Amino acid sequence: MRVPRGLGLPLHAAGGALLLIGATACGGIDTSAQDGSGGGEITVTAFAGPWGELFTSSFVEPFEEETGIKVNVVTGADGEWVTQMRAAGGENPPFDLVALTSETFHQAVTNDLVQPLDPDALAHWSELDPVLVEQSTVDGTSYGAPLTTGSAGLVYRTDLVEDPPQDWEDIFDEQYCGHVALPPLTYNIGLQFFSGLVASEGGDLSDPAAVDRAFERLEELQDCVSAYPSDAGNVGTVLQNGDAWIVPFWDGRATAMEQEGQPIGFTYPESGAVGALTSYYVAEGTQNRENVYAFLDYLTSAEHQKPFAEGTFYGGGNTGIDHSAEFDERISYGTDVYEGFTWVDYGAATPNLNDWQQRWNEIFQ
Repeated sequence: MRVPRGLGLPLHAAGGALLLIGATACGGIDTSAQDGSGGGEITVTAFAGPWGELFTSSFVEPFEEETGIKVNVVTGADGEWVTQMRAAGGENPPFDLVALTSETFHQAVTNDLVQPLDPDALAHWSELDPVLVEQSTVDGTSYGAPLTTGSAGLVYRTDLVEDPPQDWEDIFDEQYCGHVALPPLTYNIGLQFFSGLVASEGGDLSDPAAVDRAFERLEELQDCVSAYPSDAGNVGTVLQNGDAWIVPFWDGRATAMEQEGQPIGFTYPESGAVGALTSYYVAEGTQNRENVYAFLDYLTSAEHQKPFAEGTFYGGGNTGIDHSAEFDERISYGTDVYEGFTWVDYGAATPNLNDWQQRWNEIFQ
């Protein structure tokens, strides 16, 4: 597929309009005996806002109608979910199935909060993108079922930027000085940008010298940063009110903003975008394994992932999705794309993150 440098035209979110109410869950768990009159319940997390609303219409509603299994959706953010699961100590977990990004996934595995997946119990396992499956794997054991992945790149104001950025390096261009928004490293897009910067300089996060070089580059932005957004809402605000003309952010978020009529463009950096994966994980201690796997079959199927992917503007985990021409034109996705990603090395980043954030603070605060 064509990998665009920027986004210019709106992508219409088909979202719930493509809801497949009558679809059959052809998964590894047998739901044929359930007649819709009630088959137990599970608790599943979803990110708050439009993401969670689309998750409900794409997966939860058709699943409940077909199987009779009640899905209790808990919205919020993955950091708080990990904290709640840790408090449960692997017994009577607050969720049966939890959405985690790559950062929180490693925390969950380290603390034994999620259990290995049984690929043989998932009819669509072989259809999932192998790169994304690998990113949800630890020491050869698969833990997560990939749902969507975004690309971390550069978002910019099309009405204020004369020459759109082409690579991470361009954030240092003097045309942006005084109009750069830079998220802290403790916000996942901030760490993804830092990882992309390190990689663009020819290094990786496990090399202290490469990390030092990246911090030296950041010093060049010391007098050029106008905002330090620490969540997605802040990023949207500083772009919308013109406090920032350029900021590291994700392609799906950028496309959604542009879809709303905002003058927003997105660049996939030439030296490599950074992967931003969300997968679903089975909580350690769940008492609803059969129903959880029945729902995972819905979650991993191409037919149900399509409306969700095209509504969120992120590539789906199933490689068999027949995306619309508009999606193919606007969004960069697929195995070949993911193989070219820079993926944050959380094994190197996590133990050093507090120290790195302190160094970041010394530059910018």
